[in-house]
Amino acid sequence: MFFVKKFISIFLMPFPIFFILLGVGFYFWQRGNDRRAKQFFLSSLLWISLLSYPPFSALLLLPLESAHSKIQRTNTPAQYIHVLGCGHTSNPKIPLSSEIGLVSLARLNEGISLHKTHPNTKLIFSGYGGGDPISNARKNAQMAIALGVDPTDILLLESPQDTQEEAIASKKIVGNQPLILVTSASHMARASALFQKAGIDVIPAPTDFQIKKRDELLQFPSAEGLERSEAAFHEYLGLAWGRLKGILPAGKGALKAIRSTNGDDWIDR
Repeated sequence: MFFVKKFISIFLMPFPIFFILLGVGFYFWQRGNDRRAKQFFLSSLLWISLLSYPPFSALLLLPLESAHSKIQRTNTPAQYIHVLGCGHTSNPKIPLSSEIGLVSLARLNEGISLHKTHPNTKLIFSGYGGGDPISNARKNAQMAIALGVDPTDILLLESPQDTQEEAIASKKIVGNQPLILVTSASHMARASALFQKAGIDVIPAPTDFQIKKRDELLQFPSAEGLERSEAAFHEYLGLAWGRLKGILPAGKGALKAIRSTNGDDWIDR
């Protein structure tokens, strides 16, 4: 089911949809239907331009990133810090820091920072390897140790393939103890809801914010804008899948309901 979900989601992302529209346009062009071909060619151009336009992509991503604010680094009653996995590529010919994806690095740095400012906490790294022989959890742990984290303060969850599995595995470790959850700001709404669904007392610690300031309207479409839209699509698809499976709130108020679970006592707004 996991790989079926991943396969289907590939075709529902901005760039693949652009190619699908373009392909349909070429199909009608080959069939001699120039009017339909022009409609799909224009639709594909408008689609990719709009989703690459930074102010528009910011509108898609901002509701997700604003669901939780940065964590307050004092008086946080937690014994565990869980850093969710994202991605890496093992290659002994390049530095360890370059093997880890940029998103994973942002999460890793925040987790280590929180660990150093909250003594006596344990760092949990999770994530399988995908097509890589080394799990993402282990690769992140290697980087953490290189940055001075005591190996005895690290716990690994190397088998979970998605956020729901990470939450279930984490519950077996933390029990009823509060948990600081570290993941990308755009992913935090869905991740915290899944962890709470697993019965974990979550303290959100979002990082990897892509919306850092208000965008100027006079901008050209860019790769950065498209990257934001892809992140938003990924999360909205994840939320939709969660609702379909019945593990997340349903309806238009779903994101609002998820946001309302934010622990105001622990968050510096």
